[in-house]
Amino acid sequence: MLTGCEVERPHSILDPAGPAAGLISDLWWRMFWVYGLVFVITLTLLVLALFARRRESPALGFRFVFVAGIAIPALIMVIMLVDTLRVMGHLHATSEDLHVQVISHHWWFEVQYPEQGVTDANEIHVPVGSMVRFELISDGVMHSFWVPRLGGKRDMLPDYYTELYLQADEPGVYHGTCTEYCAGVHALMGFRLVAHEPEDFARWVEKAAEPPPAPTDPHLQRGREAFMSGGCGACHTIKGVSRGTMGPDLTLIGGRHTLGAGTLDNNRGNLAGWIANPQAIKPGNMMPKSYLEPEDLNALVDYLWSLQ
Repeated sequence: MLTGCEVERPHSILDPAGPAAGLISDLWWRMFWVYGLVFVITLTLLVLALFARRRESPALGFRFVFVAGIAIPALIMVIMLVDTLRVMGHLHATSEDLHVQVISHHWWFEVQYPEQGVTDANEIHVPVGSMVRFELISDGVMHSFWVPRLGGKRDMLPDYYTELYLQADEPGVYHGTCTEYCAGVHALMGFRLVAHEPEDFARWVEKAAEPPPAPTDPHLQRGREAFMSGGCGACHTIKGVSRGTMGPDLTLIGGRHTLGAGTLDNNRGNLAGWIANPQAIKPGNMMPKSYLEPEDLNALVDYLWSLQ
């Protein structure tokens, strides 16, 4: 119960920031009060029965048992079912303002904006007030996609696409996670959804669609060379530099909020630790430890940190 008292509630469905989450939250509260009342009445009758004097014949007859034990609960369940189906019907939007494709891997999320020509990883950018259609699929086992403060979850299947419609009403950073156990480091498979004001989102798209400029600083050039000579480019894409597909796209890595699919805050120290030995931080992920010289590692960190 104490977890419900957390001041910052990134995974709480009871702190909605979008229309879908608002519908789910309202339904939850209606169920809470209805079923809570039934629970209290049931316990009250149980206590009264425990302290009541034994009688030769029951004080309450069959009619009471039928009405209170069968008819009323059945009516409540039907009403709640109709209410739930009504809410589910409103969760599927009929129009969209933005199309985002999300592909789940072991154990991270690839994010694509087909119309904008942008690819990112473990971080989704959307404009506030726009209905976003998420097209979801898995590259391996079953995963799931859930941003609690914006709506319900949807499974990500390896054989066909599923869809989810979400809208953020407030700017901010929203926590998302995989809620389908997918073995290994399932608990360390998260992402962030960043909701921008429309003009800020337009600027982000414009910047993200272009390859990052080639570094002119010798230190950053050394970092870029370390990226290629160290084999990083075989797995990772940096637009205009490499086209690896096994690992997350790193074109925008310097501007992300987290590393390792939500495992670490993104800062220079954590980035260096992740490159040096990611298995010590997120065991079982697909990235091996590196054996770069300290000077090359330092230059590589600074180069990646400049990609934002």
